Amino acid sequence: MPAYTTRRSVLSLIAGATVTGTASAAQRAKERRVDATTQSASVDRVASDEYDAVSLVTDVSASGDRVLFGFENGDLVSYGANRQATPIPFDVGSTLSHIEFERAADTAAVAWMDAEVYGQLTLATRDGPVIEHPGLWDLAVAAADGAIASVSSPIEGPGSVMLSTEAGQSWVVDVENAAGGSVDISAAGKFIAVGATQYLGTGEALAGQPGVVLYDGSGAQQWAHETGVDVIAVQIDAEAERVVAGTYDGRLLALDLAGNLVWEDELLVTWPRISSDGSTVVSTGSDGVVRAYDPVTGDERWTTETGASLGNDTSVTDDGTRVLAAARTEGEIFVVEESGVVWERAYGIGPAIGEIAADGRTWSVGIQNSDAQTGRVEIYRQSESVAPETL
Repeated sequence: MPAYTTRRSVLSLIAGATVTGTASAAQRAKERRVDATTQSASVDRVASDEYDAVSLVTDVSASGDRVLFGFENGDLVSYGANRQATPIPFDVGSTLSHIEFERAADTAAVAWMDAEVYGQLTLATRDGPVIEHPGLWDLAVAAADGAIASVSSPIEGPGSVMLSTEAGQSWVVDVENAAGGSVDISAAGKFIAVGATQYLGTGEALAGQPGVVLYDGSGAQQWAHETGVDVIAVQIDAEAERVVAGTYDGRLLALDLAGNLVWEDELLVTWPRISSDGSTVVSTGSDGVVRAYDPVTGDERWTTETGASLGNDTSVTDDGTRVLAAARTEGEIFVVEESGVVWERAYGIGPAIGEIAADGRTWSVGIQNSDAQTGRVEIYRQSESVAPETL
């Protein structure tokens, strides 16, 4: 593994390799893509490019004017409002595993999990601080000031939770008797929720106490709620006073900021998301159903069936009315609302990933050709409202 300092002045210092180039005609023929089954005429594909590297992560800015794709070789590609690709190469020697836009600025948090580093990248100048977090596993960005919370899940032993800003690392504390499997930070950065998991102990036996753990902005632990099984996803909204978590055995939990269990739903598998306005909790599972809940009461507001096994590639609009969900291994992407599936594309290959913008009018798709180890990226833009179509 390359040696990294705890804080490096600019990400551009490690710029190097590139992902430019396209797949060969033979590779494209081998791909045998199955095109959209339900695409409306009011949805335009505004970008479609093929690369000789696989895209594994993507994000869309709040306005939809900028879209980012991260690649297996560690590089980033940025698409602006003109939908032209700008490669941003990095010589990290590790897969680019996380991208998360900062909504207040033309800045994104990017991470290379295997290299155990992440940073805030100013897209215009391609620089920013780089932070080392040994065992890095997940990160989240505070919408108000761009502070980044990250958690670690080392190969052996407990993990840690860290907070950093554009000035560098602020603090790091151990997660008590657990590894960090997931993390989220409230919009103002006042609270950090961690989904805790077991870890490898002595003799490779599992050890530790999984659950949901809440920290304040200074790193002080506020409470821990034990779940008995690993927490695979966690989300927090301080204004709605809710922390929601999905567990390995398929439960959706909602706790208040005092750590009290407020409501619970038992599903097959769940990866919850909270809309940024705090109005809606959305979950997806292997049963293929997208569910929307009232975060306060837990009442189910609506459900939409996709007919595919959905995973953690889920994003929701600011107002919680539209959801993008991916059946990653099946190579299918769905955009759904209460009224049903409003857009669908089946690619016939995979994995496929996607992300939707805050207003729900722009979304990105990344498709991997596992055999050829190439990838294609696509961007869609809705010009007017989309009515559900018959599947």
